[in-house]
Amino acid sequence: MDTTNQKKKRKKSFMKKQSAVIATIVLLVGIILCSVQYFRFVSKTVYQESVSHLTEIFQQSNRSLTELVNKNLTYLHLWSEFLQTASSESEICDYINKAQKETEFSNFYFLSADGNYITVTGETGYLGLQENIEDQLVQESDIITNAVLPGKPQMIVFASPKQGIFKGFEYDAIAIAYDNADIIKVLDISAFDGNASGYVIHSDGRVVIDHSSDSWGTVYNFFGILREHSHLSEEEIIKLSEELKQGNTGAMLVELNGTKYYLVYEKSEIQDWTLLGIAPAKIVNASMNKLQFITLLIMGIIMFGIALYIIVVIIWKNKVSLKKKDTEIMYRDELFQKLSMNVDDVFLMLDAETSKVDYVSPNIDKLLGITVEQMQKDIHVLRKLHPQDSTNRMKNHLEGLMVQEQREWEFEYIQQKTRERRWFHIVAMCSEVVGKKKYILVMSDRTADKQKNQALSEAVHAAETANRAKSTFLSNMSHDIRTPMNAIIGFATLAVSNIDNKTRVQDYLSKILSSGNHLLSLINDILDMSRIESGKIHLEETEVNLSEVLHDLKTIISGQIHAKQLELYMDAMDIVDEDVYCDKTRLNQVLLNLLSNAIKFTPAGGTVSVRIRQFQGTKKERSMYEIRVKDTGIGMSREFAQRIFDPFERERTSTVSRTQGTGLGMAITKNIVDMMGGMIEVQTEKGSGTEFIVRLDLRIQAEYQRMEKIVELEGLKALVVDDDFNTCDSVTKMLVKVGMRSEWTLSGKEAVLRARQSLELGDAFHTYIIDWRLPDMNGIEVTRQIRSLGDDTPIIILTAYDWSDIEVEARAAGVTAFCSKPMFMSDLRETLLNAIGQKQNNRTDTIPASVNADFKNKQILLVEDNELNSEIAVEILKEYGFRVDTAENGVEAVERIRNSTPGEYDLVLMDVQMPVMNGYEATHQIRSLDNPELAGITILAMTANAFDEDRKKALEAGMNGFLSKPIIIEELIHTLQSNLETK
Repeated sequence: MDTTNQKKKRKKSFMKKQSAVIATIVLLVGIILCSVQYFRFVSKTVYQESVSHLTEIFQQSNRSLTELVNKNLTYLHLWSEFLQTASSESEICDYINKAQKETEFSNFYFLSADGNYITVTGETGYLGLQENIEDQLVQESDIITNAVLPGKPQMIVFASPKQGIFKGFEYDAIAIAYDNADIIKVLDISAFDGNASGYVIHSDGRVVIDHSSDSWGTVYNFFGILREHSHLSEEEIIKLSEELKQGNTGAMLVELNGTKYYLVYEKSEIQDWTLLGIAPAKIVNASMNKLQFITLLIMGIIMFGIALYIIVVIIWKNKVSLKKKDTEIMYRDELFQKLSMNVDDVFLMLDAETSKVDYVSPNIDKLLGITVEQMQKDIHVLRKLHPQDSTNRMKNHLEGLMVQEQREWEFEYIQQKTRERRWFHIVAMCSEVVGKKKYILVMSDRTADKQKNQALSEAVHAAETANRAKSTFLSNMSHDIRTPMNAIIGFATLAVSNIDNKTRVQDYLSKILSSGNHLLSLINDILDMSRIESGKIHLEETEVNLSEVLHDLKTIISGQIHAKQLELYMDAMDIVDEDVYCDKTRLNQVLLNLLSNAIKFTPAGGTVSVRIRQFQGTKKERSMYEIRVKDTGIGMSREFAQRIFDPFERERTSTVSRTQGTGLGMAITKNIVDMMGGMIEVQTEKGSGTEFIVRLDLRIQAEYQRMEKIVELEGLKALVVDDDFNTCDSVTKMLVKVGMRSEWTLSGKEAVLRARQSLELGDAFHTYIIDWRLPDMNGIEVTRQIRSLGDDTPIIILTAYDWSDIEVEARAAGVTAFCSKPMFMSDLRETLLNAIGQKQNNRTDTIPASVNADFKNKQILLVEDNELNSEIAVEILKEYGFRVDTAENGVEAVERIRNSTPGEYDLVLMDVQMPVMNGYEATHQIRSLDNPELAGITILAMTANAFDEDRKKALEAGMNGFLSKPIIIEELIHTLQSNLETK
């Protein structure tokens, strides 16, 4: 007999099974109810999406129909005004024939109230109109109706009241007609591969425009089709008719000849017309039905799988729950027999066949960051903690492990709680427990040892990287410096060998000078990069006008652009504030670096463009400016684009390798942009050009507001003609700020048409701004055609090119003025004022005084310790008439000045780095002389230390000016002249 405990256990087991069955039934019922609700939801969604799709199609057609009607009625009104002023019938015929070519209507009629007509060719007849137009003519209303001529298809007629006599025929209106097929082409109602049909009908069902298949033949009344072919009752058709009369918009499903159709209707703005469309439901819903079926199938499979899984889990869990209790003690005994081999480590016991975790030591939470329950539930939890497939690696190490055998390996993972990377040494052993093969794993933490080894490895790697960087630097500099040096030495040797051949010597010397300038630019780049990295470069904010920056930049690079036969485009968009504060020198350096690269790597015939745009600033009195420099050059690989801002990086290709440079230009540019608080990015593709995007947050000159309104032009109309939409938009906004009413177009032909229409309507344009290069005709030709209309309005040609070559032709065509792209507000105002005869003098150009090449009777003390440098300077100064005395160091220079008489020396050129006494100390001692006239002599530093801090140090030492080496003759003479004139 069963004991009491056994009976309780069996009863408890039975109740568990019964509960599982009840839970399964409830789950299945819930799944069925959810599926039904989901099916209803999907069906409703299919209907709404299909109706929405059809509605969008016919709304577009409705807009096209309204636009067509308004356009034709507008033409009729214009032609009515023309008929009032026409002087002869031949003039009327020519005008109407020309209008027909432009607007493409079928026929033009002079129409009487009773329907009779005469054409411009004198043909007469009766126009079978569907409506009586006498009342509308009396009310002087525009007329739109259908008409039929014998032997011709149905037409749409547009008429406007206008009384007159043409060729003896008294008419009450003028009208134009379109064939039904032409109207259909304009509306383009077709959809779903021609399976949709469309109609334009009156509220009583009469068809105005028929665009349908031949299924029902010629349709005169749409309600007749519904009565004959649909399942709708008379009440439903009447209800639909009332909907149309009230001008409502809607949709419904109808059945025509056994096929379901979507019916969509929308009120038109024209008379009582309604645009109506029908399309087979199975075609419209084809893709949605397939999606619905697949979705329901997947949902059913998922639901069924979940239910089956729950049932299997419940049954299986009940079977193994009793056995688990019996074997747990034996597992623990075997595990603890092995604990004596290791301490303070993680212990795991796995089933050899299923990899199920039978036991795990409690300290796993501290070491691995996961709980005992998580590990027992699924050993694959280790995979979530490690970037690699840890469980598969563990499985490979355990395969083939025999009883009493031991294996060891390293294991890496991410601690779940601290998220730190840790390393473990694993020892795996195999044992047999109650006839089953078990794996016992001991995981020893080796993170500290690993981190020490890694730190040592990183130190070695850093040292190797530093050595490689030094080697790379020396290699790059050796190649890049030796190249111009080789040219200098080689051509100098050739010059000595051909000293009697003046032509050759001049050629060699010019090449030596060019190579020397290149060598100087390399050295400047290296020094700039060094100062940036050491933090010795500083920005100086000054007042800057962006228009001047862009135009000066264009002037600087125009020679290179012309030499390489490139196209240059520059434009400005939405520039509201062109006066800002920034470091103008550094901004120019950034833009010149980007443009020089674009020109350098763009082959002849390519394009380089610069676009500046202003965005809303993040702070008060600041704005974000975006500058895009784009080219159509050779581009670069994506791998190199990620390293382009690293120092000394140059892509090694057959094309780029022939181009000189240090690879520092982009690194310097990036650092300057970062210092200005901006950002720079590059978009490029091999063979498809490159675009650099610079974004700078600049402070606006809030205290300096330029006047924008021009009183003489306020309220007048202007037309902007440019094939670039952004340019049209930007210039239009600026014209509005000037006070003008502005329109724009992308076509030269349309510009001429608008000019003619504006003159005919009495609202003429008072300014034209036309791009020189338009796709259909250039700006000069547009100017000629506008002038042929008798319009003497000022015409301004907008161009990104040098207009000197076309100026004579343009002036002859009637061009009033020119304006260079990019156009800013200040450029626009100045050009407009010039065009209307008011000169604006907001900008003053500073023209340097001419260099006086004669300095006779002027004596200079040259202090220079280098004999070769001293000889060069002496020869240059003597060429310009100076008398030169020299000193080799600071001590000698002080003695010369102390022992001289006042006025003996006019000026001192002082080197800085010299033996015995440097230039700073020598200047200090000269300024300390007892004789004030000698102490106040003009002293200019002339040194190879050319940084800003060197310039400041020289001025702080008491010097009057600063000249850098190598000597630039123009700069030297100009500086000497300026200082001698102030004495």
